[in-house]
Amino acid sequence: MKTKIYAMLALAICGGSVMYACKQSVDMMPTELENEKLKIPVDAIAVKEPAVANGWLNFPSMESFNSTMKVLHEKFEDPDKLKGWESNFNKKGYTSLRTFYQQLDADTSEDRREPTADSLIQSNKLLDCPDSWFATVLSKDGYIQIADTVYSFKPGNEKGEAFAIPARSTKEIIAGIAPAAIRGTKIHYTSFRRIPTLRWGEVGDKTIGEDKLPICFTTGGAMGSFWGQVGEDIYAGDNGDTFPEHNGRTVKMNYHRWRVGYVFYASAGVRMKMWKHTRFAGWQSVTYADQMTMEACLKGRAVTAGSMPYPFTSYTSPSWPGFTKYAENNFEKTLKWVGSLIFSEIALEHFNFHWKLNYRGRIAERTIRQ
Repeated sequence: MKTKIYAMLALAICGGSVMYACKQSVDMMPTELENEKLKIPVDAIAVKEPAVANGWLNFPSMESFNSTMKVLHEKFEDPDKLKGWESNFNKKGYTSLRTFYQQLDADTSEDRREPTADSLIQSNKLLDCPDSWFATVLSKDGYIQIADTVYSFKPGNEKGEAFAIPARSTKEIIAGIAPAAIRGTKIHYTSFRRIPTLRWGEVGDKTIGEDKLPICFTTGGAMGSFWGQVGEDIYAGDNGDTFPEHNGRTVKMNYHRWRVGYVFYASAGVRMKMWKHTRFAGWQSVTYADQMTMEACLKGRAVTAGSMPYPFTSYTSPSWPGFTKYAENNFEKTLKWVGSLIFSEIALEHFNFHWKLNYRGRIAERTIRQ
């Protein structure tokens, strides 16, 4: 009976989603010292790496995928390091979604007319992935292969459909045939009616400043799980003074907690990100804060195919390597991830987040407990 209940729970809480952006500006680059720190060598990690085929990564098994993700999350915790890992595959014709965001926003000129990554996401033309680690193994066109299945994640699907396509049909995929029209394709309906990823206004108990309680302190019953990103945009310091403009353009900081799923992979994490509004093309993440620090604590249950839900607590603090950093524009951390070929899920119970920002002397700080 318990097995049936857990199986029903796993099916009931299934979901999915997708993608995001990053870049730098010339007049607000980190100090020379910080630049030296950002020169990341390509780590030689003893793990069976995927092959590049047809422009996407091909993992020979789910075990290979999980091993790679474990390495990325443990050895490449700073998102800046991911480009070092990916560089070997770039030489073989692979471009990740994460890199594609950067390429789209490479032009930082004031009169650029081309859409930004953010504007393409908002217009439903580009996948929205808040998890940079998964965006590194997903191709710019939304494809990834594990064993004998190619997965397709595309923007704009009315019911949030994702597709599992037999690898034997690769020629049909390359020919541009719609996944739903390919024989043997399985459709996975996610919890999103539309992509981009759902973005909710901040929820929970929010206070300005730090509340002094331990980050993992919780009270009350379990929270209601959300799918997508929960957060808000900040345009001013806590004293009410707006952030100074960047080259005459409005600046904001967006922070959010995410919980997303991609059929076989699910994750939850936190991010702070700086943005500058362009004259014609929308928002770009090309301006730098003077300092960002954050800490977070996530409690919940993880579910994978063939296993019982198990409780976990994942947290990070300002002393975590790299979390007290200067001249940052994108600060993030995946707190929990799970991977299973058939089904992966993270059911939330509590999600606390505390961050502090200094942007040209304007201080903003929030504590959220849920």
